[in-house]
Amino acid sequence: MVITERDRTADELLDRRESLMDAATVRLAAAARGAPGERGDLARCREDIGAHIDALSAALRATGAEQFGEYCAFTAVFLEGIGVPRSALGAALHALSEAIGEQLAPARSALAQEALAAGRQRLDASPLVTPAALAAIPAETGAPGDAASAAEALARSAPRIATMSIALSYMRRPEDALAHGEKRAHALEDARRHLAQLAAAVDMEAPALFSDYAEWAQTLLTSVGLDREELVSHLGALGDAIAIALPAHLAEAPRRHLAAALERLTSGQVELPSFVQLEAPLGPLACGYLDALLQGSRGRALRLIHEAVEAGTPVKDIYTHVFQPVQYELGRLWQLHQLTIAEEHYCTAVTQTILSQLYPLVFNARRADRRLVATSVDGNLHEIGARFVADFFEMAGWDTFYLGASTPSDDVLGEVARRKADVLAVSATLGEHLVSVHELIAAARSDGRCRNILVLVGGQPFRVVHDLWRQLGADGWAPTAEGAVHLAQELLAARSA
Repeated sequence: MVITERDRTADELLDRRESLMDAATVRLAAAARGAPGERGDLARCREDIGAHIDALSAALRATGAEQFGEYCAFTAVFLEGIGVPRSALGAALHALSEAIGEQLAPARSALAQEALAAGRQRLDASPLVTPAALAAIPAETGAPGDAASAAEALARSAPRIATMSIALSYMRRPEDALAHGEKRAHALEDARRHLAQLAAAVDMEAPALFSDYAEWAQTLLTSVGLDREELVSHLGALGDAIAIALPAHLAEAPRRHLAAALERLTSGQVELPSFVQLEAPLGPLACGYLDALLQGSRGRALRLIHEAVEAGTPVKDIYTHVFQPVQYELGRLWQLHQLTIAEEHYCTAVTQTILSQLYPLVFNARRADRRLVATSVDGNLHEIGARFVADFFEMAGWDTFYLGASTPSDDVLGEVARRKADVLAVSATLGEHLVSVHELIAAARSDGRCRNILVLVGGQPFRVVHDLWRQLGADGWAPTAEGAVHLAQELLAARSA
């Protein structure tokens, strides 16, 4: 490998790192007339100069002045986000330039000065970061230190933390920032989504919730061609932004959750096996049904199910071994970017049509004199899981009232009271829905009309953290719709014993 003069300059910068940091810090203090602020401010200035030296050295080994210019741009955005003016970075670069001029030989100093000059010039460019949304880091919506919990502090500071994290992430990976262009806006949306999921996990004190989400997100992002390490980089930057934006006692839990997720993401390749297997019970029917949906053949899908019913296949088995695994598989294919949202919606709509056609067979003539209200919690647009639950209760002879997707809590409780329901079944798909689940259960417990209601919960978050239902105040959860029926019967029997 050929060692260039730029490589040698980079090596010398690192060798002289401590002395350059000392010299530049002294110059900054002198420029401020010997009073740069508190002792901690001086220490932070010195630490920042060390980061500038590291970035300068890395740039000399790579693309040189252009890379260091981008580093300065993103550093300025980040520092402005925490209240440090752009001029402070310019002053630090000027002090570093003078220190390098004194300590390095002229030829090597000239190479470093060229990159430093590009950095100072880039600070004068406008905008520093595109799209413009990343250039304006929002102000605090309320003092995070006054928050009652880490989850509340995250919610208050989410807009600022999200923007700071993207600026910091790209500051550390300037080559990515240059390549992404307009995709930075999508990265900002993703950061906000990460924070919403993180706040839910922190609120429930369940790191596994966020780790499961992070694993899901990484699979989704890599399916559209992004580097697996990109999410790792963004989550690392998110943790650092949280450490700056929140007081230490409120930042500890979110950063611990992030660390657990990063460990999981870096521990190995995530595999998502198909939920539809030929050798599974009713496997050939499930495979044929899935193929018909993916081919857009609603008629064939309808025919397959009706022929199976006419041949004597129990409707309950079709729900369990065909509809449920196929719905999971549609979600997996969307996550792998092999299915569009429109295609997934089409397939789900076909299944819902067939469910409606099968309803006369679901109805059980032997009634249990029990009533169920089933709903997807407010904010949850995925409704088919709650419908499966309602239909299984109907097969068991219950009178069921299925309310559909994203039903407001007041309306849910009104139906519980009006129908004199024995059980309320609530579905949540994502961690961010758990706040609504908790609020609905608390409202039910405090409503005299619903105080004796048995509340069952279900959905992916409860699969990840098995005692989550208890934290939310529910009476239980079941991994399957049929299991929910058995659980409800057992709990009601125990209550009346």
